[in-house]
Amino acid sequence: MGLLTVVGLVIQYVASLERNWAVSIISLALTIVIFYYGIKTYKTQNHNFLSIKEAIKVGLAMAVIGGVIAAAYAFVHYLYVQPEFVEGIREKAYQDMTAGTQNMSGEQLDTATTMMNIFTSPFFLATMILISQLFFGLIISLIMGAVMKKEDPSLA
Repeated sequence: MGLLTVVGLVIQYVASLERNWAVSIISLALTIVIFYYGIKTYKTQNHNFLSIKEAIKVGLAMAVIGGVIAAAYAFVHYLYVQPEFVEGIREKAYQDMTAGTQNMSGEQLDTATTMMNIFTSPFFLATMILISQLFFGLIISLIMGAVMKKEDPSLA
């Protein structure tokens, strides 16, 4: 899963597809498939039994490992490989900020610029990738667990 994110970032960079919805849809579909196979493998190795709790544990474990790999690469990617992406976001945000609020004082503009720089830093972007991996991992594994659930009758 981490490799999927790394490959996705590299493909988006090489093909200049940073904001392409089709790439996002393909990435989401592949993520769902990866979670399915991970949870299905756990179920198979557990004598074909699976609880929702176990599915969530497996899914979150996958999300943590994949998220850490993806976040580490994203940090390096946005800091060294493609820093112009972050600068482009900052320029656009600054233009939007100054165009929409002509009566903003210099101090308010400085504060807004500082906040914008924090929220567009490579560290923040990498952290958001990790958090989103965990969030989607939880949701996907919860749904997969509900669909694939088969309780062990000896534990009931």
